[in-house]
Amino acid sequence: MVPLYMAFLVGGALCLIGQLIMDLTKPGITPGHILIGYITGGAILSGLGLYQPLVQIGGAGATIPLSGFGHLLTQGTLKAVEQKGILGVFSGGVEAAAGGIVAAVVFGYVMAVIFNPKG
Repeated sequence: MVPLYMAFLVGGALCLIGQLIMDLTKPGITPGHILIGYITGGAILSGLGLYQPLVQIGGAGATIPLSGFGHLLTQGTLKAVEQKGILGVFSGGVEAAAGGIVAAVVFGYVMAVIFNPKG
């Protein structure tokens, strides 16, 4: 089990890097750029086998941020390719992330119904 402080340190470091990139670049990299960059970076690092050691060190601090989503997609795709062959490329990432995506949609809908958003 990963010590709690390591999850905070790794997750905080990932967030700090994204914030520094947005603050120190001109005209400024937007949060959308950071989102895509982190997902892509997590997927690439996972495909190269470099993200799993970070997960072992930081636990949830590495799996919950956006880079962890890229890692999840890549690992799901690699597993599906092993099981289904080349067709696994098209289904593996979606299958691996389906639970989290469904939870986000359902909880988002419930909160929208409860709190009556404006706009």
